[in-house]
Amino acid sequence: MAQEQRSSAQPMKTEVFNEIEAFEQLGQEWDSLLDESDQQNFFLRAEWNRLWWIHHAPPGTRLYLITCRNQNGELMGIAPLYWRQHCFLGIPHSRELLFLGMGIALKTSEFTDLIARRGDEQAVATAFASCLHQRKDWDRIWLWQVPRESSMLRHFTNTLGEPTKIETCDRAPYIDTSATWPAYKASLGRSMRRNTEYYSRRLFKHYNCEFNDVSNAQELESAMHALIRLHQARWQSQGEQGVFNNSSVVDFLSASVRHSFPHGRLRLWTLKINGTIEAALLGFLDNGVLHYFQKGFNPAYASEDLGTAMLALCIRASFDDPAIKAFDFMGGGATYKEMWAHSSRETLACQTHKLNARTVAFQLHKCIKSCTACIYRTIAPTKLRLVRAQWLRRKKLRKNDLQLSALVIFTWAFEPTQQATFEFLQTAITYA
Repeated sequence: MAQEQRSSAQPMKTEVFNEIEAFEQLGQEWDSLLDESDQQNFFLRAEWNRLWWIHHAPPGTRLYLITCRNQNGELMGIAPLYWRQHCFLGIPHSRELLFLGMGIALKTSEFTDLIARRGDEQAVATAFASCLHQRKDWDRIWLWQVPRESSMLRHFTNTLGEPTKIETCDRAPYIDTSATWPAYKASLGRSMRRNTEYYSRRLFKHYNCEFNDVSNAQELESAMHALIRLHQARWQSQGEQGVFNNSSVVDFLSASVRHSFPHGRLRLWTLKINGTIEAALLGFLDNGVLHYFQKGFNPAYASEDLGTAMLALCIRASFDDPAIKAFDFMGGGATYKEMWAHSSRETLACQTHKLNARTVAFQLHKCIKSCTACIYRTIAPTKLRLVRAQWLRRKKLRKNDLQLSALVIFTWAFEPTQQATFEFLQTAITYA
């Protein structure tokens, strides 16, 4: 259902959409608007957000897309938000608006923002703020992973006028691949200059290797299966589950890959060793920026530094690809990223709220959780905390083993000759 609001500050009309059909209604308009904005970013694409909502929408939430149109009906802006309500001891309190792609434990997106046609940022931000001023169904707005250079954030918070807190939340290192490969290597320290080619050269010398960028649909499917398998194998060798233990993650990423490939917004590199894919790296490409999203490699080749070799090959391929102007490592703080990239982009977290009883309850809830965690860390012996963490990890791994055993029994009981079926199912659920 769409609920219409008319901004009193600007001659623009805003609408709030709460149903998933809104993605279909907006159709090509969303992406066309994004292409004409300063916010152009893969993670703001309509299909990425639609698929995220289908597979990752937290329970009890609802869509909260705000559109802004001028007097001619042209789409001028989109606020890709959703609504959720916090609870404390089972009692609902603060009602919050946040970006699609945020608010869950799994990091899927970055550089989120309000979208506006280039040149109309202030007018669109004012229209969004005016729309929200007229609505009574929210108490708090939490905007996470907004680029520091965003003009939309500044215009929006200034117009909204509610108490606002803005702070740095992450930093995403990147490599400028519009330069030359020799110039990039020269900018690195002595050790890293060696790493850029030493491990891959050694690998190609000792094994029959083939590095490839997926170029057709058939290769795409086999490469995705390999990526999932290798990512899980790598992390499970270290006693971790890996992100693909969740079938929702597999379905979400697989659908996103299939949609992005024909539009030229995907790079999926593979490295075959003796005829078998043993390493894969996935990135999403938009507006010249290749977002390094996920990789996997066979831990059996750990002594060959296969992960480093694969990353070096992909970075070199990015320099050779005219469509790629920057190799974005995305945020998260992993130290190895700083070794490869000297530049970075900061993202901000913005919190703004109404002054009412529900926001007071929210702050009280946060304070109690923080104090409880602090007391636990202070009182509980280090050994006890380690034992508890190990117990939780073993519990999750036992669950995975039981589900895999059930899959083996089912597959061989009903299709004893279909080894390929078992391998496909095993990869698809990735020991979930």
